[in-house]
Amino acid sequence: MPDDLLTPPAPAPAGSPVGAQVRDLYERGVRCVTLDEPVQLRSPAPRDLRALDFVRVATARGLLVRWQLRAGRRTDPALTARHLTHLQPPVFLDGSGPAERLAHWRERFYVGRCVWRRGPGFVQIRDRREGVLQRFDLTEPAYIRAVALLEEQRPDEVDPEVLGALRAEHLVLRFGELDWWAPSLIDRWPAPSMLL
Repeated sequence: MPDDLLTPPAPAPAGSPVGAQVRDLYERGVRCVTLDEPVQLRSPAPRDLRALDFVRVATARGLLVRWQLRAGRRTDPALTARHLTHLQPPVFLDGSGPAERLAHWRERFYVGRCVWRRGPGFVQIRDRREGVLQRFDLTEPAYIRAVALLEEQRPDEVDPEVLGALRAEHLVLRFGELDWWAPSLIDRWPAPSMLL
């Protein structure tokens, strides 16, 4: 049986979905991982958004992640007050008033705050990060394709108009020059589906 606390293996090769990495860890019996390096959102590199993806996918899978977030003092407060609160809270957060912001994040977090699911000919997103349910039913092929590309970390291939619309709803977050898909593809329902 693996140790309770493991450091994840080296990042998967480019093009390998983070979901496969998380699924592999979970199937091997790993239930808690620690990310070695802080996630930097001040001037993020692709590695930082890949780590954020890991936290997002692991959160949906039920895998505990111990991670650190360096957002910086000039970061929009909404980032940690709302936009990332569907992720497991980090163990460390920098910036102004980090203790209060982290406590607020811990109070607001629960699995399922911002999730998506696919069906035949549609994608549905349920977002509760603002405190109320916002539901998006995407049926246009360009949007359905965009969600698949964003889940695979390929925002450069998304139609710019579609990307802009998803940014406007904070479903895609912009960090520096990089775009990050926020909703989780829920892997394990934490409650009966009728409640979600």
